[in-house]
Amino acid sequence: MHHELPNLALDKSALFFDFDGTLVDLKPTPDEVVVSEELQSIINALDDKTSHAIALISGRNIESLDKHLQLPNIKMSGSHGMEYRLDSNLPITLHPDVIHLPDDLINQCESFCEIYGLLLERKPLSLAIHYRSQPTLEPNVIDFLTTLLKQFSQLDLKIQSGKCIREIKPSHISKATALDLFANTNDFKNRTIWYFGDDVTDEDAFEWVNAQGGVSVKIGEGESKALYRLPSPNDLKQFLLAHLVKEE
Repeated sequence: MHHELPNLALDKSALFFDFDGTLVDLKPTPDEVVVSEELQSIINALDDKTSHAIALISGRNIESLDKHLQLPNIKMSGSHGMEYRLDSNLPITLHPDVIHLPDDLINQCESFCEIYGLLLERKPLSLAIHYRSQPTLEPNVIDFLTTLLKQFSQLDLKIQSGKCIREIKPSHISKATALDLFANTNDFKNRTIWYFGDDVTDEDAFEWVNAQGGVSVKIGEGESKALYRLPSPNDLKQFLLAHLVKEE
């Protein structure tokens, strides 16, 4: 893995960003994240300089992204590829193969989180258990979800691992699914694809980008399929600012 990134030619690149841990620092709960006006200005400037070839690819749902970002013109995919907004004038679109989770599965997750005092994040098409406040409970969370999915083995579900989070989601939909969809739309075609992410949930995306001859960038520590690395969200911000200045 390389620590010195190649030159970013904004007029020839398509930029894709994860959100938590990539553009902003991780917080104990999703609602605690604060997005600076500076970061939002950077994203808007990148959208302009790339002729709108920029998108956020997040595990959050789009409603949550909208809550933290006042960026109505930025394209987004939420819930690990299960929902999209390809244009500000279009409604949120669901992936055609999404699975609506059964009430019994949801109720069991709610009971588990209530017993252990954990945060259950209910998304439109998935469930996420956050245990950043109690990381020693990770084995309990994994055992519970593994047993739970055996009860619903007829559904095509998987446990998605992340940093102090485990999520139940359709197994065949991922951030790579979202990348493939965006990359084949007019704004993104015939450009070098850059993807920035920090977590296990970004590994499918890194692998997809590498196969396209793009630039995959891991933010933070840990093993990864990404070809390049930046230490932190702040380092990513400085990298982007430097290239915006060069374009002026």
